[in-house]
Amino acid sequence: EGGMLEDGVLASDLGQVQEMWDVREGCNPAARDHGYNYKYDLSLPLRQYYDVVEEVRRRLAERFPSDGGTPRAVAVNWGHVIDGNIHLNVVTPGRFEEDPEVLSILEPFVFEYTKKQGGSISAEHGLGRCKNQYLGQLAKDPRSLMAMRSIKDIFDPNGIMNPGKYLPSASA
Repeated sequence: EGGMLEDGVLASDLGQVQEMWDVREGCNPAARDHGYNYKYDLSLPLRQYYDVVEEVRRRLAERFPSDGGTPRAVAVNWGHVIDGNIHLNVVTPGRFEEDPEVLSILEPFVFEYTKKQGGSISAEHGLGRCKNQYLGQLAKDPRSLMAMRSIKDIFDPNGIMNPGKYLPSASA
């Protein structure tokens, strides 16, 4: 009705539900088995849900034009559209080490793009240690970052529990 969905599948029984979950649960292992995996757990407004994937694909194609062989990097995604959570994964087929050139195309672009669209760089899987360097400038509300620091200080006044892993340093 609203033009947001082009195609879909609705399970008609529990067997089909399980089959759908099996496909979904196979996404991470399939991506992992093909090469190094840059993983982004984002939330985006539904109207912009898939745009980040298309933009990342465009940027990758611009930097690494196809020569007909194995691509340098491939963007794939899955998620749960109903809550805007998208799992953007960029895989480097046949290469299992981080590629600094691929990473430079992705970061901080993916995080900045997500914020610009009104989304969040942290959805269901939390911040992790890879996003903390961007959190200071990309937090939706700087007060929430201050609140997180205050809570951490209560439980870890000496800063010995996972220092620098989930929150940027106070000087960042």
